[in-house]
Amino acid sequence: MANIQVAIDGPAGSGKSSICKMVAEKLNFTHIDTGALFRAITLYALSKKIDLTKEENYFFLNEIKLNYKDNKIYLNNKDVSKEIRESDVTKNVSQVSKMKSVRNKVLDIEREIASKGNILMDGRDIGSVVLPNAQVKIFLTASIEARALRRFKELEAKGENITMEAVLEDIKIRDEKDSTREIAPLKQASDAILVDTTNMTISEVCDKIIEIVRNKVGIIMGLEEKEITSMDDVEFGKRHRKGDIIEAKVVEVKDDVCYLDVNMFTEGRIYLNHFTLDKTQKSLKNLVSIGDTIKVEITEIKEEETDGLILCSRLKLLRNEKFKEIEELAKEGTPVKVVVAKEVLGDNADNKNVLKGYVCDFEGVNVFMPRSQVYGKCVIGDEIEGIFIEAEAKKQKAIFSSREYKQKEMQELQANELQSLHEGDIKEVTVVKIVPYAAFVKFDYVQAKLPLVEVSHSYINSIEDELHVNDKIEVKIIQIKNDKIIVSRKACLKTPMELFVEEHKVGDVLTGKVVKKLEDGRGLILEIAKDVKGLLRKVDYSHNPKDNYAAYVKLDDEIQVQITNIDAKNARISLSRKSLIDNPWSRVEAKKGEVTKAVVSEIINDDIEDKFAGLVVTCYGVDGFIPIKEALEVNAKGKLSDYYAVGDEVIAIVTYINPREWKLNLSINRYKKEEENKKTQSLLDKQDDSMPTIGDIINADLK
Repeated sequence: MANIQVAIDGPAGSGKSSICKMVAEKLNFTHIDTGALFRAITLYALSKKIDLTKEENYFFLNEIKLNYKDNKIYLNNKDVSKEIRESDVTKNVSQVSKMKSVRNKVLDIEREIASKGNILMDGRDIGSVVLPNAQVKIFLTASIEARALRRFKELEAKGENITMEAVLEDIKIRDEKDSTREIAPLKQASDAILVDTTNMTISEVCDKIIEIVRNKVGIIMGLEEKEITSMDDVEFGKRHRKGDIIEAKVVEVKDDVCYLDVNMFTEGRIYLNHFTLDKTQKSLKNLVSIGDTIKVEITEIKEEETDGLILCSRLKLLRNEKFKEIEELAKEGTPVKVVVAKEVLGDNADNKNVLKGYVCDFEGVNVFMPRSQVYGKCVIGDEIEGIFIEAEAKKQKAIFSSREYKQKEMQELQANELQSLHEGDIKEVTVVKIVPYAAFVKFDYVQAKLPLVEVSHSYINSIEDELHVNDKIEVKIIQIKNDKIIVSRKACLKTPMELFVEEHKVGDVLTGKVVKKLEDGRGLILEIAKDVKGLLRKVDYSHNPKDNYAAYVKLDDEIQVQITNIDAKNARISLSRKSLIDNPWSRVEAKKGEVTKAVVSEIINDDIEDKFAGLVVTCYGVDGFIPIKEALEVNAKGKLSDYYAVGDEVIAIVTYINPREWKLNLSINRYKKEEENKKTQSLLDKQDDSMPTIGDIINADLK
């Protein structure tokens, strides 16, 4: 039969991968681990940091080149057989594998491989979707507890810190995802044979599958072993020499050495440090198993009567493969990571021991990074990212550059970020530079200019009064033009007025500084907080309308005031001083013509001839005024102080009162005149009482 196809399906942890590998080897079939294909795509998707749940994010599938060779999976020419088994990939592979575009991609690869030769393919939908016409279909399963235990031991052997309970829960979730996904859910094909491996050893399962294959398709060419009846039936292989490249089967594995069947007088040995380029590996048991066939170079042969020694190594082969891989990476410009191993010093015309560059380790091989290709600081032991700019596999030579990669990466990042920014956006930035007229700030990758006038709502002499390099601040983009960005910090800050309104209310008492006098004495402008001003109108300055504040209030004077109104919308604040001052006139209830006692508090213009002279007196708790003509007789001589002194009590009559104007006029003379009139009237009344009336005369006559 020219093309036999064996399809083996089953849930996670059923042992498909390891068992199918062994069966394929015994049947001399090509084994295709389809799960590895999905895992490789998952690994690539995770590196892209995409949302794995959205179909449209898998546009990169055309970028992927997958090869399955010698039971190893290659992603874009890089062996990722180990990376795809890491826990992060395991957790996400089910999500990725249910994407239609991903399954179509893998399906094309699987069917192309299956069309050539005898194939054994395992996965979760091989018999139902990928190879529906396969001659043999097997559904391999086991109890969930058995599958979880197998997975737990596998992870434990790899040194992962995980519990059995966590693995069991992960298997349950994986089963649910695989069996309920819309596209190609896990299910047993109708013509597949069920094999439960719960209580079977790996060897028993292998034998069972081989038996099923024999029963289905007959004896497969090459399956039977040749019977040996004499020494003539024994074939001796070619005698190997030092330097030969051979394939050998592993017959024993220890931590530091494994033994190989090399068809010679003794077994070959390969030590851990000659098996892998990865210096972090501690045991060969993690890398190879008994029965594996590996390609090695014979590096030493010693034949002795009592003993013999054959040493093998994979280092040359691995380095050749690695440099071929590097050559491809250089052509494609694929970014990789290297570890800085040591400095390379040399001489030039002026100095000795000049730094020429660095030897870097790339997955076990040395590459060179010239000093001119270093981006930023370079410290021995650091892992840095970059690209290979030159590579020659034959010479095992490669030039690595972090600068060229970073510059290219930075240009792309800057272009992408610039495209994502828009006028009006509010972003957090970092201050990277300060000059007298501006600060320069940085988003993630793009710089912007912050002019001095956009730093603060308040006037500042220097940006450094407000900001320092490395400060993180919030800004608003106010202009993007010709890839130049202007930002404003003050646009993200509350104005001094807004802050003031948040902290104050009508009725609050505070002290303001006079910063301006309005024309025509209409009022004063007071600064009541930094960069916050309020209006104190003339009518709100004092209860006394005669107060001439414009004459004696100076700039920078401080006045205690009370907030009477806040118009936040129009940024206006009204103030009052008189609301804090007692108004004695509010208690005055005097009336015109009323007689009152008053005390002289001041003598105005102590000159009888001065028509503005008079007495300031206190009565009703307020000041009143007695003009000189109302205080003295017309023919009085001398000075006003000759007749009155401060502190004298006088009796006067109210002649005018206006509390709104704080005006009260009194008259001593009018009081005296009215008193004299009263006395005269009293005498007249008495005289009238002593004279007989007509009635008296009539009465007398009658008597």
